[in-house]
Order: sequence, then structure tokens, then C-alpha cells
Amino acid sequence: MMHRGALPAMGTRFEIVAGGAEPALLRAAVEEAFEEISTCHRLWNVFSRESTLARIHAESDGRPVTIDGLTLDLLLACSRLHQQTGGCFDPVIGADLAAGDPRREPISGVAPRDGFCGIELDAEASTVRRHDSRLRFDLGGIAKGYACDLAGSILLEAGVECALIHGGTSSVVALGAPPGRPDWSIEVKGYPSKTIGLVDGALAVSSAAGGGAGGHLIDPFSGDRLDRHRAGAMVIGNSATDCDAWATALTVAGFEGEVARQLPPTLQGYRLDNGEST
Repeated sequence: MMHRGALPAMGTRFEIVAGGAEPALLRAAVEEAFEEISTCHRLWNVFSRESTLARIHAESDGRPVTIDGLTLDLLLACSRLHQQTGGCFDPVIGADLAAGDPRREPISGVAPRDGFCGIELDAEASTVRRHDSRLRFDLGGIAKGYACDLAGSILLEAGVECALIHGGTSSVVALGAPPGRPDWSIEVKGYPSKTIGLVDGALAVSSAAGGGAGGHLIDPFSGDRLDRHRAGAMVIGNSATDCDAWATALTVAGFEGEVARQLPPTLQGYRLDNGEST
């Protein structure tokens, strides 16, 4: 039996297709996975005054802000991936995204270009501190992948035999394969073979298209929006969190320079010539 469910979150639509012999188990596991995704949405929604990000941004005196375990874990992953990608993945671009977006709270003055280097994490105390109050988080380049990973872990722990989880089709986690098939077939626009077969793995795509004429991705070094016609990237690996961040980094940096050469051996990166997502 296959059970399907969907949830609007993080400005997109998450979907789960799960298979197994026990319908009640499938429904309960999928519901629990969606609850975890909803929690992620509440914590990191940049448009909500009740989110953890809003609470961090409200601290204007440079004091540490205590955060929950999920947010700490995600920010520690951000720190690691920011370092691995040479800063091409940087979730501290909220001030740049606020420019020209009336939905976001405007920044007073010009935010420094410190990016994640201006963030101090204390894992033992579970706190985060910004060196400048104008530094703003936006976790859109990693949060969907992280949420898909969490959902996948919940389904595995519940004993689900196979499942496909995606957030807006740009972040994907595959568990096993659907009955009677060797893999989950994922269509990827801009990829020469058109489809990817995924089994017990993750995939993420990044594209500069969207967000009007200027695109919706930011060059963290200049603060400029990327040309929406720029080539995109697809990354395949075991972690949707890492795939998400690296796909963003490769879209920013391209495949010709040092950043692409630093791609970990556990990941595979592919250029999407049309810069389009799945």
C-alpha cells in the first residue's frame, strides 16, 4: 500500500509518498513527519514575528540568544557548510533579500558583508550571537533539505519500507524504492538525461530563476542578486541538508573554479544548463 500526503510550509509544498504493509503505521508516520516539518517552518519563518529567527533578530545589543536544539543543530550545519564552500553558501543574507522585498523588515543603514563570519555559536550553551544587529538570517538555502532529512529519519524509525519526500521538488529524500521498481525516478529540468534514479539518497537543485528580473539568489560576497538566466546546479548525496547548501554554492560559484573542486567525495554535482529546478 502507498500513502500520500502534502503540507504547505516554508513557502512551498512538501509531499510524502510512503509505502508499507500496514496502513495505520504509514498514516501515523507521515503525520509525525509533517508535524516535524511544521515545527521547522514555525522556527525559521522569516516573515513571522513569533519565529526563532525573529527573536534572534530582535536582540539589538549583541547579547547571546538562547535557541532550541533543532535551530542550534541547523546553524552548526550552516557553519560547517559555509566553511566547506568558501562562503559561497551563506545563510546570513537576510539584509540583502530585504532590499526590494516589502514583506521583510527593512534594515537601518548598510549591513556589513561579514556573512556567517559575523555569527558566534556556542554549542554548549545553545546560544547564537550576531556581531552586528544588521546581520540577518535567511535559511531558505538549506532549511527545506534539513526538514526533509528530519522527515526521512522519522519514517525510517517508524519502520516505513519505502518513501519519497520532497520540499517544493527542489529538496528530495528517497528511502528504498517503490514496489516493483528499482528506484524513485526524479525528473530534473536542465539535466541532459532528464531523470535521476534515486534509492536511499538525497538530491537538491538550485536555480537563480524566480524573484522577478533579478532572480532570488544572492551572491553573498557582493550582495547582488544572481542573473536569473545563470546556470543552476544539482547535487546528489546522502544528506539533503548538505545537497541543498552545495547546490546553492555551486549556483553562486559555478563549476569552473576552486569551490567545485572542494565538493566532498560523498557528493556529486551537476550543472543544469537551463538554470531550472525539478
